[in-house]
Amino acid sequence: MYWQEPKYNQSRQGQTLMRNQKQNLKVVGEGSITTTPDRVLITLGVITEDKSVVTAQQENAAAITAIIQGIVELGIQENNIQTTVYRIDPQYDFIEGEQVFRGYRVAHLLQVTVDQVELTGTIIDSAVENGANSIASITFTMRDPSSMYLSALTNALENAREKAQVISNNLGVTLNPTPIQVKELNFTNAQQPYPKVLSAQVGSTPIQEGQLTVEAAIEVEFVYFN
Repeated sequence: MYWQEPKYNQSRQGQTLMRNQKQNLKVVGEGSITTTPDRVLITLGVITEDKSVVTAQQENAAAITAIIQGIVELGIQENNIQTTVYRIDPQYDFIEGEQVFRGYRVAHLLQVTVDQVELTGTIIDSAVENGANSIASITFTMRDPSSMYLSALTNALENAREKAQVISNNLGVTLNPTPIQVKELNFTNAQQPYPKVLSAQVGSTPIQEGQLTVEAAIEVEFVYFN
């Protein structure tokens, strides 16, 4: 003969297993970080036109040289000034349905990288005084955007934990706060504030750098127990 556990004990064990059954809970956590930009990229330059391509080039080169010199005198290193566009294009007018050659257009644009954001207006004024007639863009950014993203990612993880805890509390279950899987979502976004020229006053043109916001999102999977 052999001993067999009574059936009522087996039923009780089954109920215990059911109570301790693991379930998965998946949530999306979102986080962001906002800060003042500490770098600005200014794209500016000179556009000249003349019937002679040589004359258009010479006038353009003279103005660009003066612009670079003026910016360097403000304390900006020359290696922070880079040509981004240089084009020579023929220009035509349409007169009575016919294409008539007007001359050549030379465009030379520089990108100036500046860590002293407060100098933005001064640099623009200096460039204009030295012949710049094109301010193509002003972009505010960060010297180390990766550190901002990591902070946003940390906030996203905390947000995911909070969501999971709220859900598990409402379900009346026990949550294991350590996730079993974390997936980074392609949700990064550095919102660039558009710079606003407030007025054209004597002295430095006022520029508002605004605030930068970097966002992150992650998908996090937890385990909870019934």
